[in-house]
Amino acid sequence: MAENKIHQAWMNLLGVFSTAERTLMESLGLNPENPLGVELLARMKKNREEFERRVDEGVKTAVAKVRAPIDKEIAVIKSRVEKIQTRMDKRKAAKKKDEA
Repeated sequence: MAENKIHQAWMNLLGVFSTAERTLMESLGLNPENPLGVELLARMKKNREEFERRVDEGVKTAVAKVRAPIDKEIAVIKSRVEKIQTRMDKRKAAKKKDEA
């Protein structure tokens, strides 16, 4: 659910960038095929890609920081469950031995 909201927000942000690029080109009266327009579009694309890369890195770092304690807690719980399972298996085996 949260991933869908994040994805939707990201897509909306990219849409804002595209709209801003078009609006800027139109307000400057530049044709995207004009050499100046081509250069401006190339720079905007490069800046957008750099922004996207930095956001991706930031999100990955934030997720890793949040996940680290969760992963640690899961490992502890898994270890405890395995110990309980081992004790249960030993009790089962002992009970079978006593019944035989």
